[in-house]
Parts: sequence; structure tokens; C-alpha cells
Amino acid sequence: MRIGVDFGGTNIKAALVNGAAVGAHVTVPTNAASGPESVLDAIAQAVGSLGATAGQVGVAIPGEVNDAGVCYRLPNVPGFAAYPLRDALQRRLGCPVAIENDATAAALAEQKFGWGTKYRSFLLVTLGTGIGGGFVLDGILRRGRGGFAGEIGHVLVDSGPGAWVCGCGLRGCLEAYAGTAGLLRMDRQAGGDAAEVRDIVNAGGQRAQRLFEFLGRALGVGLGRLNNALDLDALIFTGGVAASLDGIMPHLRRHLAEHSYSPALADIALHTSALGEHAGVIGAAWLGSA
Repeated sequence: MRIGVDFGGTNIKAALVNGAAVGAHVTVPTNAASGPESVLDAIAQAVGSLGATAGQVGVAIPGEVNDAGVCYRLPNVPGFAAYPLRDALQRRLGCPVAIENDATAAALAEQKFGWGTKYRSFLLVTLGTGIGGGFVLDGILRRGRGGFAGEIGHVLVDSGPGAWVCGCGLRGCLEAYAGTAGLLRMDRQAGGDAAEVRDIVNAGGQRAQRLFEFLGRALGVGLGRLNNALDLDALIFTGGVAASLDGIMPHLRRHLAEHSYSPALADIALHTSALGEHAGVIGAAWLGSA
């Protein structure tokens, strides 16, 4: 039995994991504005509530971490720049801790137990507060020299003078449009008043279609440009918005075609994660495995 933690900008999920099966699990609010110490206390409490011990706890985070366990920054969770995350969590949990970017961890899970059994080269795309990515290329999970591989949320999709500001400080990033804040901003500009993206989806009708078209365009531009360089077998989507992939698909396909160098590149397989909402905790639990 392994323990995995998926630490997101909105919620923290902790679970007992056996293979690809998730047993006891808990979800608590991240309360990102409360500061790093409070957030890490919440992670420790979530793990403790599972009522089990493990030789290692794996933690997936919405940012980058180097081999020493020091976080570079978490764009959507303030206070973690240059933070010694692994040491701080090991003190709280009393056991070794492995840390990885959340999308990279989810890609590991998908590689071992999901669509990776069919596709050797794919990009796992996380759709949520932020937009993340995890690459498996020719059967190998790629994290990059400094853990930055897969930061697809900061690919440029709008270079115009009015490009929206991203949480990273740059303008025109994919995440600024396709992340939660961008989708809610789009809805407000169109006269809506949604508090959460699911409110727009649940409302249905023109509002939902407008969201699907807006998101499909942003993803099509960014992912189309990436795939021109990588020629992947598949794009795999996870996260809350991924449940609406059927509504997004026609718009995503159209914009992928418009921004692909060749029709062959646009003809890429599109799937939701085979592991659903648990991909992050499953991947986290298997960090460091062969």
C-alpha cells in the first residue's frame, strides 16, 4: 500500500493506493491564501486522517521542484518560491517524501496504468486552476533538467497588446485563458456571473457553448503549436474541466487543424484520462518506482 497526495491550487487530495486502485481517500481545501505553513499542515493532517503508514509519501504539486526537494514557485499558491518543500513535509510526516510536478505525476500514472499502455508518446494535460502538462516521449517520462518539462500553461497563445496577464507574470499564456480564472473572466465579459466553472457548464445552453468554444480555441492554439514540434500519438486530458471534453472536442479539433503544420499532425488521438480524477494521487504514490 502506498500513499499519494495531489496538492492543487484549490484542493488537497490524499489517498491510499494499491496498484491503480484508490482506497481510503480524503479531500480538503488548500486555503492557499493562508500561507505555506498552514497549507503544509493541511497536507499532513490529510495524510494522517488516512489511518495508515507508508515507507514513503509521494506528493504532486502544481509547480516545479528540483532534485533537492526545493520548490521553484507555485504560480497559483503564494509563498512557495525557493521553499524547501521536501524537508518541511518530511518533518511533519516523519517519513521520506518524494515530490514531483502534478502533471508529470499524473503522466506517470497514465503511463503505467492508463493510455500509456497503448501510446508510447503522449502529453497529459491537466485542466484546472492552472494548466499543466506531463510528457511521455518514446515510452520515457520526461521531467527535464530542472523539473520544468511540461510547463505548457505558459506557452504563448496571444501576443496582442491586450493579452491577458497570467499568474506567472507573463502575458498571453495558455493558462491565462484556459485556466479557471480565464474561463470565469470570459464569462463575466459576456455578462455572466459564475462563481465556478462548473456553474457555467451546469447552466448549459449558450453560456456553456461559449465556454467550450473559448477553451477549445485556447487549447487548439497552444497544443497545436506544441505538437508541431513533438508529433505525439495522443493528448490525454485530466482535471475537472476534462469531464466536458465531448463539448470542447469539435472546437479543439478545428483549432488544432488551423495551427498544425500538417493534417497528419492534427489527426491526433484525444482522450480523457483512463484514471479519472485520481490520476494525480496514483502517480504521486508511485513516484520513485521503476
